[in-house]
Amino acid sequence: INAGYLHTCGVTAEGDGYCWGDNFGGQLGNASTTEIATVPVEVSGGHTWASINAGGNHTCGLTTEGGGYCWGGNDGGQLGNSSDTSSIVPVEVSSGHTWASINAGMSTTCGLTTEGGGYCWGTTFGGQLGNGLTTDISHIPVEVSGGHTWTSITVGYLHTCGVTAEGDGYCWGVNF
Repeated sequence: INAGYLHTCGVTAEGDGYCWGDNFGGQLGNASTTEIATVPVEVSGGHTWASINAGGNHTCGLTTEGGGYCWGGNDGGQLGNSSDTSSIVPVEVSSGHTWASINAGMSTTCGLTTEGGGYCWGTTFGGQLGNGLTTDISHIPVEVSGGHTWTSITVGYLHTCGVTAEGDGYCWGVNF
């Protein structure tokens, strides 16, 4: 079970995905625009999920085959599908990568490939994509700078942190 801004999602032992809570951006992924679900509703698409990560007004999931999907609000490119159109059902992340994990933040999303590559997409006004830009939006995954092999990447509200294969921790984005 993973809690986002105003919604929560979980994966059953059989790999079925469910979300509940606020749905103002379509972040429940059940092909509905009903504003609130007080009980878990199944995520559309018939995928077998390894994990689902709830963010701000979007959600992303990792299938058992390593496919990356996101759904919900997309005003900042956080779905990573080469568009800025929101989706009430899961859409595949544009990349061609096999994902080991995907983490949804407020309006930024990052993923870790099975080879240890770190990629982020969405808003980067604070540098949270980690690619050196601070005034842009990326509608597709862009590689995190530095040439590191990552073992984890986690997105916060306006910043992102990761751990390398060497055990070193790095953070980027807004630093209040």
